[in-house]
Amino acid sequence: MTRSADDVFSVVPRRALPPVVAVWLAGTGAAALSGTPAALGALVGGGLATAFLASTFLLLRVLKHVEPALSLALALVVYLFKVTVLATAVLVLRDLPGVDGRAAALAAAACTVVWSAAACLAFRRLRLPVFDLAHGRSGAGS
Repeated sequence: MTRSADDVFSVVPRRALPPVVAVWLAGTGAAALSGTPAALGALVGGGLATAFLASTFLLLRVLKHVEPALSLALALVVYLFKVTVLATAVLVLRDLPGVDGRAAALAAAACTVVWSAAACLAFRRLRLPVFDLAHGRSGAGS
């Protein structure tokens, strides 16, 4: 079954989110064995990473109908906005006494790796056509 490019904005996050949440909760549970600060750190780190990665699809869903000439500029603005929000959150949360930074970093890294793998797998299974062979053959040889 071939899908349209618009399906990327709904299918990929829907398929990538459950494994990330499972890893996030498992990491938080494992960190809880080390104490409350580690569990809170894993909860915060995984939450930040998941929100950062999922927000891409939410923002792109809104911006997909923009003038094509503006798409690169908007992509850069969206990315810089997301990085600024993430950096601000990290700066605010790093000095909290009840949050373990190492657990937060490990949870964020684990969620990022799982999201990337699940998103790649979901995108691959969408079977989006990249080019049209029939279109290329009609003008061949001229």
